[in-house]
Amino acid sequence: MFGITKDRARLQLQAEKARVMAKRAKVTFNIFSSIYILGTVGGLLICLLEATRRIRFYGYSRLPLWEGKLILASNHPGWLDIVLVPLLYFPWWFRELLQRIGEVLVAPLKILKREPVRRTFTEDFKHIPVSAADEHNFRHFRWVLEGWNIFVNRGSDGTGERASALRKAVKILENNGRIVIFPGGGRDFKAQNNGDGIYDVGTGNLIIRRPRAGIGLIVKQTGATIVPIRIDGTDKVLPNRPNEKLPPFLRFERYLPRIWRPICIRIGGPLRFPAGTDEDTILEGYIQAQLNLYLETNKSKD
Repeated sequence: MFGITKDRARLQLQAEKARVMAKRAKVTFNIFSSIYILGTVGGLLICLLEATRRIRFYGYSRLPLWEGKLILASNHPGWLDIVLVPLLYFPWWFRELLQRIGEVLVAPLKILKREPVRRTFTEDFKHIPVSAADEHNFRHFRWVLEGWNIFVNRGSDGTGERASALRKAVKILENNGRIVIFPGGGRDFKAQNNGDGIYDVGTGNLIIRRPRAGIGLIVKQTGATIVPIRIDGTDKVLPNRPNEKLPPFLRFERYLPRIWRPICIRIGGPLRFPAGTDEDTILEGYIQAQLNLYLETNKSKD
């Protein structure tokens, strides 16, 4: 009887190890395919859209391409922003890939020397900016964004998940990585309901949602550089709300990209604050940078 119980326990342990290995393999495959396969397709598509002037970049020379410890902080008109901002560093992803392939090649030697080997394709990204995405909004195709997103459950009434996301962001920055933050805490069209919008006094147009404390806390702790970014038009390419005039069975059309709609991405000059800077000073600096980008955008239209 004891022998049977022992054999059963060993089989259960082996089955559990197999499940863990299968789960790790799935995560690794999802991350590799989302970043290096779908990400490459997305990057090439953006190059094509730029060539046809469907996407226009302004101030790209201001982007500190060779620096780490960066926060790419943008307004958030639509869902596509989660993908577009990381792709500003699209060519640099291949540097990451080459480095990790090199790690795979030397891994057998490390194993022979009994040195630790990390999970090569699933952690510690430096060249690929990592976004903060709403877990609920991307629940049906989360794997597409695996690896280059920190998923946050903004519907949660607790602070635990948000604090965990902040810790992950801080860890990436301390490892000299790059993160993407939408400081308003969600898409811009929700500003009217939440009463946290900053508006143009003359026209009444929304400029940005008032940034939350998170970006100030991160910069205060890490001294990371903020790159302000302004995006216009993604809410026209993929609408935030369905067309109420259509019958319910046709409202899926909101998920069909209107690629004929132009998108403008404007990059501001880097904002540098030493670690320990007062959070209000950081937030005021970011707000002013976004106001300047808004004025630049309007001036270019005149």
